Parts: sequence; structure tokens; C-alpha cells
Amino acid sequence: MGPSGCGKTTLLNLLGNRVGSKGVQGTITLNGHKITKNSKRFVAYCTQDDIFFPHLTVKETLSYTARLRLPREMSRRDKLKQVENTMALLNLTKCANTIIGDHMTRGVSGGERKRANIASELLTDPSVILLDEPTSGLDSSLALELTKILKEFAVKQRKPIIMVIHQPSSQVFESFDKLMLMADGHMVYFGERAGVVKYLADQGYKCHPNFNPADYILELLNDNTIKQKLINAYTHKTRDDPTGKQIFEKYSRRTRADNQLNNTILNAPVTSERRWEATFLQQFSILTERTFKQNIKISLSKVNISQTIALTIFCILIWLQIPFSETNINDRIGSIFFGSVVWSFYVLSGSVSSFPLDLVMLSKERQSRSYRLLSYYLSKQIAELPLVLFNPALFTIPVYWATNLLPDFGRFVAYLVVVLLSALTSQSFGYLFGATILNVQKSITVSLSYVKYSYSLLLQIQFDSPKAQFRCARPEELPAGELSMCVGDDVPMSSIPGISIIENLGLNDLPWYANLMVLLGFCIVVRVLAYYSLRKNSRRNKE
Repeated sequence: MGPSGCGKTTLLNLLGNRVGSKGVQGTITLNGHKITKNSKRFVAYCTQDDIFFPHLTVKETLSYTARLRLPREMSRRDKLKQVENTMALLNLTKCANTIIGDHMTRGVSGGERKRANIASELLTDPSVILLDEPTSGLDSSLALELTKILKEFAVKQRKPIIMVIHQPSSQVFESFDKLMLMADGHMVYFGERAGVVKYLADQGYKCHPNFNPADYILELLNDNTIKQKLINAYTHKTRDDPTGKQIFEKYSRRTRADNQLNNTILNAPVTSERRWEATFLQQFSILTERTFKQNIKISLSKVNISQTIALTIFCILIWLQIPFSETNINDRIGSIFFGSVVWSFYVLSGSVSSFPLDLVMLSKERQSRSYRLLSYYLSKQIAELPLVLFNPALFTIPVYWATNLLPDFGRFVAYLVVVLLSALTSQSFGYLFGATILNVQKSITVSLSYVKYSYSLLLQIQFDSPKAQFRCARPEELPAGELSMCVGDDVPMSSIPGISIIENLGLNDLPWYANLMVLLGFCIVVRVLAYYSLRKNSRRNKE
């Protein structure tokens, strides 16, 4: 406990091995052994921010966590039973089937959200639980209720809980066993919570009997002069115990019977033979299911479907049954360009904007050794594939026939495939820019490079065909001063072949198969680059 900025959360992050080793001195042990990657998941860490996928229910959220993190020897039924027991312990049964929600979507209450955050860590049966301000944002009654639940759990399960807290109520304060006071990165007191008032009184700072000790302590530590005196006093008191060993032995709650187990249980290394509890295929399957269930409620929401239908109707009204005539060539080109570009940018912006939540969740779950990065990335590709393609297909199929594009089923299929491939390529760029944490404007600017190839390919599908013949315009049909494309040849023309239109546009520099290969290359290579970028940033966060 201590005032804001005193180093409470930094200390907790160090204990949880979440800030790397750069600039850190000393050692952190668990049962006398250094914490390793394989023992890290036995230390539960609940962040101050409750990070969840908003469209999953409480039960779904905990079930996926259990399936990923509980021992693989446990059956699925036993894992789900563990979820039920944990929800009952934290009074979450009533809201089990309520979505978590966020600032945009109504879900569980603030107290339930806090308890769900803690439940996701407790259900894995950790050896130590670290909590960063679990009562922040809660009123005094909810904070007390949560503290009582945690106290009961600590006593019954004999699990140490280390909690960072800023300014608890008197009832919450009295529930603590031991207390460490901090100020400016220094310890001011460590010992029994019940002894802190006497210690401060011995230093000349007596707390009034009817005053909340926690409020009084913060009042003292916010005074620079008093704070420095208390820091100096505690430094002087512990000058003969630089490692804290004497203090530890003085306040340890180990019994004589416990000490008899010293060389077996208490000093045994807390570790696991496996880096991950779930196998690669299990991780891939579980994450695919979770990602699909979360994203389908966003991608196929009523708002998104309504937007797609409205856009479809809008385009049909503008380009309804475009005639195969010279005067309407630009209309045909415009409809093709619009249909190509709009879904490219729609998918790109959606992929970039969705990545921040994914990256936060990825960091949280990777810290607890829940799954491999590769299983997460591959599952994301598979789960989002049908969701990304649904809206472009819903738009393209009716618009193609209603706007009178080339009436050939083979050309229609090719056109649809290119539109969907273009959407997937946009998603690839979205992954890359999201993984490298670029902003949306930079993302759109850089991604313009591939649109040329998809646009050229669509025009080739529509115009490079014997069926693509456009009736020459009569003089009165053309704007003043404009000549028909049919004029100037030695042989009079009654129609314009589509290939000559592509040549006039300067988009015949590559054959159709080359444009297709370039588009496929972009789609695959950029996804690979996105993975390695994500991997690099993930390692940087660990450091």
C-alpha cells in the first residue's frame, strides 16, 4: 500500500516476472527456486484493467481459459466442472450466461467483471496470486465483498495472495494479514497489519482511534517531510538485515509441522515438465472456436449487415442494367472500380482497428503461458476467413447481375474470386499494420500498391472476352467535341472490342495470370511478414 507513483505496481510486475530482467538487481524465488518459464504460469497475475473479449459470456470466457491452461490429463468434463466451482466461489453463477460487455455493449456489472478477471486466474489453481488494485472502480460495499471472498479463498486453500491497493476502507484494511507500506520506491513498513498503528506511534505519529488507519497512513506519506523521516527510520531499523531474511522468519506463518516438511514439499520447485498444457492442435482448435464466436457477433452484426444491404441497393440503383454501349463504358468501369476498392478498404480498416484488443489479450495470455504464438496466429486466419468474405460476397453477387456485367457464369465466378482475394489481401495488410502498430492512415497509404493489380484483373475479366462488344455511339449521343472510338479506322466499326478499352486505359502491361500471381503473392507474403512482426513485438514486450 502507498500513494500513487510509489512503485506498488512496478514491484508487483517484478514479482510476476512481467518486466524482464533489464535494469533489475536481485533474485526472485518461488519455494527457494528461481522462477522459470515453466513455473511462471503457477503465479497468477490479475491486472488492474479487466481485459476480456466483450462478446463472450462469463462462462464461455472461463471455459476457454480452463481448456487452454488446466492440465491436459484432465477431461473436458472435469475442466468445465472446475469452471462451475470457481464461478460459485466468486458468486458469478447468476451472471454465467451474460456477456462481459464493454463501453459500447452492455454486459456484466463492474463488480462481476472484477470477479470474472480474478476467476480466470484462480481456476488454474495457482501457487501464488498477484492482484493489482482489484477494488479500483468499485464502491465500498463491492470492494468489501470482493475482499471477503479473496480472504476466504486464501484461508481455505492456503494460497498466498499479494494485493496492491491504494486507499482501502477500514473494513477492507482490517482483513489483511501482513502489510507493506511503500513511498518513492522504498519500504516504510513491513509486518503484521495490526502492528502498523503501533509502529507509527513509536515514530511519533499517533492515529486517532476512530480514524481509518489507511487514510491516516496515506495522509502521512503524502507529506514530503514526514515521508522522508519514515523512509529513513525504516532503513535504519533494517540496516542489519539487508536481505530481509530476519523479517521473513519473524513474520512467517509456517508452523512447526510445516517446517518438518522443509526438504520435501515447501522447498520443492514449483514447475511443470511442459511449456504448455494444451497441445498445439488443441490450442489451434480452441482458439479458432473462441475467435469465431467472438468475431461473428461483430462481423455479422445487424449494423454491418444493414450497411452491406444498403450499399448493395445504392449501387444497383446507380448502375442498374448498364448497356453495352460506348457511352456507358465509363459507367461500367466506375462500377467495377467501386466494387473492388470499397471492400479492400472496408476489410483493411476493420483488421487494423480490431488488432489493439487482440494484442492486449495476446500479451495477457502469453504472459501466463496459455498458448503458442503460432497457434494463435493460424487460428485467427481460419476463424476470420468466412467472416471476412461474407459481406463482399453478399454485395458482389447481386450487384454483378443487376448492373449487367458480362453475362457469363465463368466470368462471374472469376470476378467473385478476385473480389474475395482482394479482400483477403487487404486483411493481410491489416494484420501487418496492426502487428507493427502503425496508424490507419499510414496503413491505407501503403496498401494502395496492390489495388492496381486487383483492379486490372477485374477489368481483364470483364473486357478481355469476345463477348465484350460495345455498340459504337452515334454522333448525337456523344458530348460536344468528343470523337467516337470507332472513328479513324480504315474499316468502319459497328462495335468496340473490350480489349481495346483496356489498352486505352494502359492496364494491359501484365497478363491476367501475372496480376493473379502478384495478388496471391501479396496475400501470402504479407501474412508471413505480419507473423514475424508480431513475434518480434511480442519478444520486445517481454524484454
